[in-house]
Amino acid sequence: MATSSSPFANIILSKLSPDRLAALRPHLHYVELDVRKVIYEPNRPAKDVYFVETGMVSVVSVMKDGASIEVGTIGREGMVGAFLLLGTDTVPYQYFVQIAGHGHRMDAKILKKEADQNGDFRSLLLRYQSTFQLQTMQAAACNGLHSIAQRCCRWLLMSRDRVDSNVVGLTHEFLGLMLGVRRASVTEVLRPLQDRGWIQSKRREITILDRAGLESGSCECYRIIADEQKRLLD
Repeated sequence: MATSSSPFANIILSKLSPDRLAALRPHLHYVELDVRKVIYEPNRPAKDVYFVETGMVSVVSVMKDGASIEVGTIGREGMVGAFLLLGTDTVPYQYFVQIAGHGHRMDAKILKKEADQNGDFRSLLLRYQSTFQLQTMQAAACNGLHSIAQRCCRWLLMSRDRVDSNVVGLTHEFLGLMLGVRRASVTEVLRPLQDRGWIQSKRREITILDRAGLESGSCECYRIIADEQKRLLD
C-alpha cells in the first residue's frame, strides 16, 4: 500500500521528492498486470519500463529445448527495465507477470531523459539495479549449493516481500519454474513446510502462517538479499 507521505506503493516512486514526482506524473500511465502478461521478450528492445505497485514480475531464462528457470523477481521494491540505464536496451531473458497486480508504465526514452537530467533519480534507479543484480547472483549460488527445500523457503519469503502480503498467489506450476523442478515435485517440497505449520498450500495460492519458521528453514541467501536491498534503498 502507499505510504502516508506518498500516493505510490512502489518503493522507488515513494522515495522521489515532490518536485521530481510532479515532473514524472504526466508520463506515468496506470496499467493492469495480468497473469502471464509478457513484458519483454528475449533480445528485443524494451520500449517501456514498469513501476510495479502490486503483483510480481518474473525474469526467466529460456533454453533452446524449451526448458526454463526463473532467475529473478521484481515487485513493488523496484522497476522493470532498470537495465536500460546500463547502456543496453535488450536482455536475453523473458519478463512476464507471475502474480497479478497493477503498476505504472513509462516510455523508455522518457525514463532515460529524466534520469540524465536528474542525478538523484538516476542514482536511485542504479541502486535498485544493483540490488537486482545481487539477487540474481546470490540465487545462482543458492541453486548450486542449497537444497530444494531451502530454496523453496527463500523463494516464498522473497515473493511475500515483493507482494507485501502473507497470501502469495503462486501456482504449483510457477513455483516449479522458480525452483527448476517438475510440477509434480512441488507438492513433495511443500508438504513438510505445511506439516510444520509454516504455510498453507492451496491450488492457486500459498499462505505464509509462520514467517519465522519459514526463515529458519531457508538458507542464508534470503537474508543476504533482503539486507542488501534494505541497505541500498533505505
